[in-house]
Amino acid sequence: MTRPSRPRRWRGLAATLVVIGAVSCSDDPTAEERVCDARTELREAVDDVVTDVQAANFGEASDGTAAVSEAYNELVVALDDLGQEQRQALAPHVEGLAADIEALPDAQGLDELGSSIDVILSEVQQIYDEITEALQCE
Repeated sequence: MTRPSRPRRWRGLAATLVVIGAVSCSDDPTAEERVCDARTELREAVDDVVTDVQAANFGEASDGTAAVSEAYNELVVALDDLGQEQRQALAPHVEGLAADIEALPDAQGLDELGSSIDVILSEVQQIYDEITEALQCE
């Protein structure tokens, strides 16, 4: 019995690595899962600011607006990965929130921030529900 030549062994090894790589990539979240996660992160960031406003902690609430902006941006990016039909159904609602999110850091006091975050909370809850239904998020 002859030994396989080195190039043949390398091809076998390469094929094995490709299969292993393909299997390990299957653990990557789908576009839908990324959107579901992003909508949850946005909701949680908004909830954190609401909690700080209710505790009359303007400093913490103001600092939390950066997390809201970041979570919003992550949701926008995640939406871009969806199929065209899903994206067209969901993106307009999310994009409608942009101006309110951008204005958050400009709030001059607790009352102004509280009013702004209440509007955003309502909008985010609607978006959360729409994404949950459209993508069947857990």
